[in-house]
Amino acid sequence: MKIKMLIDACGTANESGNATKIYKKDEHVECNDKWQEDLASVFVAEGQAMEIKTVEPTETKTKAKPVTKVKRKKTIKK
Repeated sequence: MKIKMLIDACGTANESGNATKIYKKDEHVECNDKWQEDLASVFVAEGQAMEIKTVEPTETKTKAKPVTKVKRKKTIKK
């Protein structure tokens, strides 16, 4: 889950909640752990943030190898 802060807000900075952090306006926050997702849900529910939905490619394409041309000797016709 990824959120974008709409206003400055104070929230926990770690899982145990014993440290706080000021989340700034227009800051993008990546929520990977359960406690981060819970915090993000509270911010979104209170209107302090909005969820960013991004579409990421599911597969990556490999670059095609450049085609090498084979030089041929010219034959002389008589």
